[in-house]
Amino acid sequence: MRRFLPLLLLLAGCAENWERPGATEAEAEAAQAECTAWAAQQVPPALVWTQTAPGYWERPERRCFSRRGQTECVVRPARYQPPQYGWVDANTGPRRAARAACLQEGGWTYQGLRPLRLW
Repeated sequence: MRRFLPLLLLLAGCAENWERPGATEAEAEAAQAECTAWAAQQVPPALVWTQTAPGYWERPERRCFSRRGQTECVVRPARYQPPQYGWVDANTGPRRAARAACLQEGGWTYQGLRPLRLW
């Protein structure tokens, strides 16, 4: 999970950019909110219990330190971390597709991600 944290933080700081000629940013945000609500009604959540992270073995660890001129070591043996399970919405992809179709029908075109403004 740690290796994906920077990617998650990067994506969390971005928002979709939909544009239509002559439309303001406020109109784009309103259209996105409307299509998000419509897609949520058309494609409700379908929660499924599934494996969210695989099991793995943690390598053994040896830490040594000096105390009163002597070196002492502590050894932690290898440990198995079992897989993790959780509820996942199986309809996330279809809901995003429905939202995108709604926006495209309104004349909006997807322009990629833009930095999220915090002010």
